[in-house]
Amino acid sequence: MKIALIGPAYPYRGGIAHHTNLLARVLRKRGHEVDVITFQRQYPKFLYPGAFQEEGGEVFADIESERLIDSMNPLNWLSVGRELRKRGYDLYVFRFWIPLFAPVFGTIARSVGGKRGGRVLMILDNLIPHEKRFGDKLFTQYQFRYCTKAISQSSTVSRQFREKFPTIPETMLPHPVYEHFGEPIPKEEARKALQVENRPTLLFFGFVRRYKGLDLLLEGMPAILQRVPDAQLLVVGEFFGDPKPYLDIIEKHGLGNRVVVYDKFVPNEEVTKWFSASDLLVLPYRSATNSGIVQIGYNFALPSVVTDVGSLSEVVIDGVTGYVVKKAEPDMIAAAVAKAFVPGVAERLREGIIEERKKYSWEAFAEGLENFVGEGQPR
Repeated sequence: MKIALIGPAYPYRGGIAHHTNLLARVLRKRGHEVDVITFQRQYPKFLYPGAFQEEGGEVFADIESERLIDSMNPLNWLSVGRELRKRGYDLYVFRFWIPLFAPVFGTIARSVGGKRGGRVLMILDNLIPHEKRFGDKLFTQYQFRYCTKAISQSSTVSRQFREKFPTIPETMLPHPVYEHFGEPIPKEEARKALQVENRPTLLFFGFVRRYKGLDLLLEGMPAILQRVPDAQLLVVGEFFGDPKPYLDIIEKHGLGNRVVVYDKFVPNEEVTKWFSASDLLVLPYRSATNSGIVQIGYNFALPSVVTDVGSLSEVVIDGVTGYVVKKAEPDMIAAAVAKAFVPGVAERLREGIIEERKKYSWEAFAEGLENFVGEGQPR
């Protein structure tokens, strides 16, 4: 097939861009002709408080995306749509993760689809946004008006989609493991490189936003330290908003020497160090649908403690690859963390991950996509 992947991609940062990059690689490997179409301007600065939107490094330098789309210019959307339609792709694959970009992708999809155009497939990273804004429902309906088929990546999103768009064919393909970060390095070596102490280590990784519940984990740290006295927490990722409420909790509980805050973007080349240095990944989320963070952890066979929201409990098998907390409450999070540090448990959980992650391959995702759109791997 001649395929256009349209959405965040290299050199943009973040899990969705990584997903696009890895999907492009595997589809090309399977014999498809794939072009990657991304933004020349993605988020306006007032909507993206991070230090910068792009990343360097060579991990995805082979992707060679075309930077065509200006998210703030409707005339550009029409122009891009005409250009992509002229190229005559068999399949146009768009991303959906927040309604903000639905007018962009919906307009392009309207141009490339229709009776004389190609098929339009939407890959859903989310459907209902964590932080709601005016116009979300209208924008979402607009993008999916021009959708031929859709792929969700969790049963939660699949269920939501089928309720809202019952006439659009949809299938669920599990979110693959982010394998591009490579193999783990020895724990002591990673800790030395990061200049963190050699002690039982928890990891909270990724952008810090309220729905991710870092405050709940920090409030639970005193109870964690009662059960695992030598523990430390690494908070690694930029704060979307004021970090002061979190720093106040650290000060309130006297956790200054047990919580390391790294309020910066972590380039791809450095991710391995943080995950290799850690014993347990903690996602104390208040809400979620998919999370690529667990799939990074799976790449490193790092056990997780997650709350029972969205698809987290589908990916983390309670007692097998980590622990699932029924309610996002500090004491319950602390109890689950303590279980993971019982002697012998960590090794058993790692073995469970190595077995479980086999079903989250990129080859399986690509094959599922081919079968769903009715075009098998070229021979």
